[in-house]
Amino acid sequence: MKTNNEIENKLFNEIDNILKHFKDFEQPYVNNNGDIIIRRKVAKRINNDLTILTNIFKEIIHNDEKKNRV
Repeated sequence: MKTNNEIENKLFNEIDNILKHFKDFEQPYVNNNGDIIIRRKVAKRINNDLTILTNIFKEIIHNDEKKNRV
């Protein structure tokens, strides 16, 4: 008869094989209640420098349009 540890190891191996095809998920683990948790990787937020740079270009374009209307 197989022990629970062997069954859990087989289950984790199968989950790992499936997750190898996906890059968005972390390694599975068992929480205190015995549930298997598979978390999605958190995507890094884009740095605010890009939004600041975009705002600078918008201001430049906005100011140029006013000058060209004369």
